[in-house]
Amino acid sequence: MVYRLAHQTHQRWSQLRRDLRTRLGIPKPLYVLPFRGYGTPARAVVKARVLEDRHVRPPEQRRSLVGAAVASYKRYATHEVPGARVQVRWGDKQWEGLTDEEGFLDLWVPPPLNARPGWHEVHLHLPDAAGQPGADAVGQVLLSGTDSELGIISDLDDTVIETGVTNPLKRAWALFLTDHRQRVPFEGVGAFYAALQAGRHEGVLNPLFYVSSSPWNLYEHLDAYLQTHEIPAGPLLLRDWGLTAQGFAPGGGHGHKLDKIRAVMDTLAPLPFLLLGDSGQEDPEHYATIVREYPSRVRCIYIRMVHSRRGREAELARLAADVRAHGSELLVVEDSVSAARHAAAQGWIRWAEVPDVQRAQGEDAAAAGVLDRLERHP
Repeated sequence: MVYRLAHQTHQRWSQLRRDLRTRLGIPKPLYVLPFRGYGTPARAVVKARVLEDRHVRPPEQRRSLVGAAVASYKRYATHEVPGARVQVRWGDKQWEGLTDEEGFLDLWVPPPLNARPGWHEVHLHLPDAAGQPGADAVGQVLLSGTDSELGIISDLDDTVIETGVTNPLKRAWALFLTDHRQRVPFEGVGAFYAALQAGRHEGVLNPLFYVSSSPWNLYEHLDAYLQTHEIPAGPLLLRDWGLTAQGFAPGGGHGHKLDKIRAVMDTLAPLPFLLLGDSGQEDPEHYATIVREYPSRVRCIYIRMVHSRRGREAELARLAADVRAHGSELLVVEDSVSAARHAAAQGWIRWAEVPDVQRAQGEDAAAAGVLDRLERHP
């Protein structure tokens, strides 16, 4: 009751503020932030968010810790635009969707006829309305077809990006006060994921997804991170942080990841999947749940071993036995090369990719060492 009342008050205040600025002739510019969507040639989701422009300065223009803190504040202090009409054009087809109370657009559509598997551009248009200038953006949708060999779903924090999520101070620093050029990936991840995405046969594009408890406010930051470190692109499935009618998110652990994974697997059925995560949080438990819910759909769970609490090894052993009893495998790995060798032995990647992963792992380790020395002795 209290959360619902507070949420309604916040929504009304935001609308009054927007209406007042419009009447005074000083409306804040709006922009459409496209997210990567996904689907099949039969059904796909177009994802975006409509926000008031925050004017976040790019990393190269931030010269101090204060500048980074200001940019971080602007990323989190968003002003969403609910009920915005967004026009979507994909090839010769057009649709219109409404943003929800947090400004999100999740529009499920039938792709144009003869849309082939792979990446597709969609054009998003926010029309002018009541003295408020509109906006345009171009989004992407990944279609998976019958030529896909398997799908890949990976956690981000401490699986791809070294954040120290088990340490609250390290996580806060990583989320709020660093840009994508300062955060290093785990060694060899980019090459390993590229090999998984390419599959075993020529011309294959296996769909790759990233799930994270990081907020949608960090979408641009995380997307730039993946590009900077040459980690293959894929839909980012994040979490809404903030006041809602149900409570103040985040709360209740990482269960939202299960909902995201289920949505992907239901949409791309009967495609089999690999699940990748780390031992520090609840990835193994969530992935074991998915194995039980989707019999024969999960080929393997790769868990990166990170610093974790006492007794975690015994818990992982019990989970591995449970996963094995349900017809899959949970494998704890120390590095990307170990995972790549196992994947090659199973026929999920080409053996020729393993030396590339090993070489990339060495290069990433060297680069991380240089960055660490620069941070300690600027």
